Amino acid sequence: MRGVVTATSRGGNDRHEMQALKTVFTFLAALLASQSLAWAQVDPGPGVPPGMASRLAAERMSTVQPGRYSAGENGVFTLEPYETTKYLLRFVGHAENFVLTVERASLGAKLLKYDTGTTALRVSVWGGLTLYTQDAPQGVPATYQDAAPPSQALTVSSGELQTAINDEANHLAYVQNIALKFSADPAVLAADPETRGRAFDALTNAALGIERFLAATPGARQVLAKRVNSVKVAEGGKPTIALVGQSLLVSFVPGEGYEGHASSLAIQQELAKLLALTPRDIAIK
Repeated sequence: MRGVVTATSRGGNDRHEMQALKTVFTFLAALLASQSLAWAQVDPGPGVPPGMASRLAAERMSTVQPGRYSAGENGVFTLEPYETTKYLLRFVGHAENFVLTVERASLGAKLLKYDTGTTALRVSVWGGLTLYTQDAPQGVPATYQDAAPPSQALTVSSGELQTAINDEANHLAYVQNIALKFSADPAVLAADPETRGRAFDALTNAALGIERFLAATPGARQVLAKRVNSVKVAEGGKPTIALVGQSLLVSFVPGEGYEGHASSLAIQQELAKLLALTPRDIAIK
């Protein structure tokens, strides 16, 4: 009969409508999912596996902006790229340039470390910096201020290097009451101005490292005075210090730039090993 819909025909139509709706929803869900993936992933570029895209994006986001930073009461410092994967850190008011190496950390962050292995800076995945110091081992945020000029290698005359040698000896005698004779190998004094500049850096780092050692280690003054009477700077196969008799030999490698001499922190660390203090040494401080 026309106009009459039976129960059987109605059920069949309902099933067809539900199936059509299900197909439409499945298509829309697939379309939205593909769009979300397209938005979330970074185009890796030609020749780069798709799985590397997120890692490359994290690398770009955690790149450090070179320049001048302020860490409040913990000082002002400059940061600049060095070679291909390292950075130079210098605190304003101080001459030392620290070479920092980069290590990966959790959550896409990076750690910039001194040559001692101690963390100097943490760079978040978004580029924020946290500075770690002896006074703030928990870390303090550092704020970008402005651009800073790049570091320039020192060129030093023979007379200037000799003056620096005398100044370091006089400074330790006056401030620390430690009598140490400083000297440079004759070949260094006769070298080119840039090599003498690297020797100057090695010399001042050694003197500062000695002061750090004296300040941080109970009983260090007596042991140092007893076992070391001179400090000599010379070219060597690697940047290090060694105790030869009662002379502290500070070696540097001119051709390796800022990495060619140990930092003052590394000097302090090595002195603690070379002059290992016994309980008796500490008792007589």
